[in-house]
Amino acid sequence: MTKTVQRLRRSQADRSAAARAALVTAAIRVLSEQGFARATSVAIAGQAGLSTGALHHHFATKEDLFIAVLDDVTARVNALFADLREEQSADDDFAATLIKSLWSVYGEGAYWSVWEINIGWRSDKGLCKQLAVHRRSSRDRMNATIRRNSFLSDRTKNTLLALLPFILSAMRGMFLETFATREEPFFRGQLDILAGLLKGRLNEAATAPHQSHVAANK
Repeated sequence: MTKTVQRLRRSQADRSAAARAALVTAAIRVLSEQGFARATSVAIAGQAGLSTGALHHHFATKEDLFIAVLDDVTARVNALFADLREEQSADDDFAATLIKSLWSVYGEGAYWSVWEINIGWRSDKGLCKQLAVHRRSSRDRMNATIRRNSFLSDRTKNTLLALLPFILSAMRGMFLETFATREEPFFRGQLDILAGLLKGRLNEAATAPHQSHVAANK
């Protein structure tokens, strides 16, 4: 294979990836700002500056595009878990930093796209089943990312894995509150509670081996 052909293929792959990313971004915006009913192929393609033919070239169905929207959220959260570092500076707080980072994904307006998809698909049993499978797959990918993070101790990994379902469920519920209010003190208070819970569990996990050792020597 010549270098010219290789460059052409890379260029085509780059253009395809850029088009797919543009369509996902456009779908998120249309879903978040206009709602599920108005998130038509025409509206999404227009938002992306592409034709509907281009949309269906990259995504066979609109449902495939919406799954890509959900994948985009999972990828963003996975990136946060991959970048976690247990050793923080003296002025930083691991639990508070993690909760704040997660809220930067689950608390922003673009997260409406996820709710719109869930609500829009709720009456279709086949799509509901697809959502359930996707939710389990996303959770498994997040858990795997945490387990692979060599910068976290086993105690911290186990604590995160145990609390993560509750933390994410709480944040999803908190996000619905943004529909009624955007009062920052309210959300800061709720996030502080989550951070305090996580920090307390992490401290318990850190002292548990010492306590067991002391008890065994009494």
